[in-house]
Amino acid sequence: MFDFNLYCKSCFIPRPIKRKAGSVTRFSSVTNGVIDLGTEDRKKLYFQTTDLKKQNPNLKVLLTVGGGGNDGGFSEAFNSTLGRTKFIISVLATLGKFNFDGLDIDWEFPVWNDNVKSDKDNFSHFLKEFKALSGIYAHLVKKPPAILSVAVAAVSTIIDSSYDVQEMAKYVDFINLMSYDFHDYFWYYPFTGHNSPLFNSSREKAYFATLNTAWSANYWNQKGMPKSKIMIGVPTYAHTYTLLNPHFHNVDDPASGTKGDITFSDVCKLIAFGATRVFDNESKVPYAYKGYDWVSYEDEVSIRGKAKWILSEGYGGVMTYNLNSDDWLFACSETSFPLHRIIYDVFTK
Repeated sequence: MFDFNLYCKSCFIPRPIKRKAGSVTRFSSVTNGVIDLGTEDRKKLYFQTTDLKKQNPNLKVLLTVGGGGNDGGFSEAFNSTLGRTKFIISVLATLGKFNFDGLDIDWEFPVWNDNVKSDKDNFSHFLKEFKALSGIYAHLVKKPPAILSVAVAAVSTIIDSSYDVQEMAKYVDFINLMSYDFHDYFWYYPFTGHNSPLFNSSREKAYFATLNTAWSANYWNQKGMPKSKIMIGVPTYAHTYTLLNPHFHNVDDPASGTKGDITFSDVCKLIAFGATRVFDNESKVPYAYKGYDWVSYEDEVSIRGKAKWILSEGYGGVMTYNLNSDDWLFACSETSFPLHRIIYDVFTK
């Protein structure tokens, strides 16, 4: 997944990485009930991304609408058949113009943010109607039907509130499980924690024992989403914490704040300058600390472990968030994109 919002920050532009993969380009939005592509620079980026298919015919590029932790205008657009049809027509025209292969909906989250109870059913109606109309459109233009995916929450309370999973499973080609941000710094819970633990630790009980990738993926499957349609989200970015006391630097120790998210390249630089790396053998992810700085991240060991687990459990694949937070600056090794290369290697051997 390529994130435009980090594109400007990191000065990364789409280019071939010599791997068979899918790509999801972020973000467009919903304005006045239709898709809004934003600035001319973003439109150029869309063409740059879909042009990569000329060099890799197996590449599938989807356009994401929404994201950013808000409802993205979906509630209003989806609250009637007419509104949904209007939106779908605008999407299909956009996909054709920019040569996208499909649509990824990132509505964060139906019902949850706005408490509009009808969001849940309206979202299911949209998925059904998009699948039907995109099929008709594909027949008319003699192209394959648009791929349909949804970025979904990983926390049980949001899943239960926002999604009719069995109905979704009828229409989506796959879901992108956002199995990250399980822990972050909040003023009301000022403690260190893993961004994306694979498993819970023995110290976590009750609700806290559900805040991990394995539990969340299984929950989606138990509620009716086939494993083959579940893409497991893996972050390449890291969460930072400022420790309250540098002598207390374990998981669940007190923190006083955060310096925001950083890239894998940044983490490698931190370790190169003396930070201590610790691997949590229960949660199967690392963290690092130096002085007041504490970082939760993914590295080559945890990524390989997650990729192998995804394969062994029979899930559909991996969704990374995001490509440009991997190390393309050669700060971690002599190869670019080491985390993505490991995933590719695991899945192709």
